[in-house]
Amino acid sequence: MGLAAPATLLGPATRLTATEPLGREPHVPPLPPGGAPKTYDVPGLEWVMDIVPICSDPEFMGDKADQVSADGDRYDVWPLIGGFFRGRGIKGTIIPGGGDFPVIRPDGVVVVDALYRLKNDDGVQIIIHNKGYGYTEDKYRLVPTFNVPGKKYGWLRESIFVGTLSYPVPAAYGVKEKAGENGRLIQVYRLV
Repeated sequence: MGLAAPATLLGPATRLTATEPLGREPHVPPLPPGGAPKTYDVPGLEWVMDIVPICSDPEFMGDKADQVSADGDRYDVWPLIGGFFRGRGIKGTIIPGGGDFPVIRPDGVVVVDALYRLKNDDGVQIIIHNKGYGYTEDKYRLVPTFNVPGKKYGWLRESIFVGTLSYPVPAAYGVKEKAGENGRLIQVYRLV
């Protein structure tokens, strides 16, 4: 949803000077005495789609030493140059032109903020806004939202989704990256 490459974003090549990435999952307090209350409506997850966006190398926004913004450190943008998706009743390509605009907050959490378009094989375009957090180089959690016209894919705008980001793309997906390209796998699940 987010599309900052974990290994690259947190690596020394793009290390920001004002804030270090968190590098760990957040600490959650223990359950209260007696444990958690009974859950009356247990939520579940169902797989919806896999998205494999391909980004170019990052574009740097300016002087690395002067990238502190209102919400943290912004140093690079990851342009989307293509990719594909497939899922439940949908499949197609990623339209080049979107991007991921990551920020490292003052507390060290990496915020993924990606906006791009999917083009279904039937020609319908779907706007995806993928936001989420990166805690370590291999632990990203996303909350994608979709904007799509019409009734056929209306379920995408009427549901709540969560996702994971894996980098690099597993070999089973057959992605052959060229020089200056990097892909990632986003797996999207609907909350039921």
